[in-house]
Amino acid sequence: MKYRLLVSAMLVCSTFALSACDSSSNSAADVNSTKILDGKATIVLPEGYKKMPEEMLVKKYTLEAQRPKEVWYVESEGGKVTMAFSMTANPMKESQLAEFAGMMKKQFGSFSPEVSAVTVNGKKMQRLQMTTPDADDAEGGIYNLMQISSLDNKLLITTFNSTADLKDKYSAAGVEALSSLKY
Repeated sequence: MKYRLLVSAMLVCSTFALSACDSSSNSAADVNSTKILDGKATIVLPEGYKKMPEEMLVKKYTLEAQRPKEVWYVESEGGKVTMAFSMTANPMKESQLAEFAGMMKKQFGSFSPEVSAVTVNGKKMQRLQMTTPDADDAEGGIYNLMQISSLDNKLLITTFNSTADLKDKYSAAGVEALSSLKY
């Protein structure tokens, strides 16, 4: 009887010890992810990104109606590289995203946007890629990669932006970050 009890206790203890070593539930992406939008989603941001302070957000996005809910930026680049999250009140189902992206492509037609469909962590999304004029630099432009998705049946637009001169340095990491969005 004591022998069975001892073997049972050893079995239970070894199971607990092995489950404590199981790291499959905490992938590197989960450990490095940043909670966004009041914890509704996560994203793996590249090193060097900081949450934009409210006063900087107001200065950079002067029109309140167009101001993203949350913006992260590369501090060392002075706000020239950003990841913005615009959670709208507009109803949007995943099945409507392609049509909406087509409408946005027409709206931004003068900037020759490219549209692509992607799946990120099992969610269907659309991406719009274009370069728009830079109000601060007439010679340069702003590279925009907008990821359009449906979160809680509402339109979420996640945008990676960088000035044209920094595009080559940061765009690959921006795409990787967009591809890590999870909700």
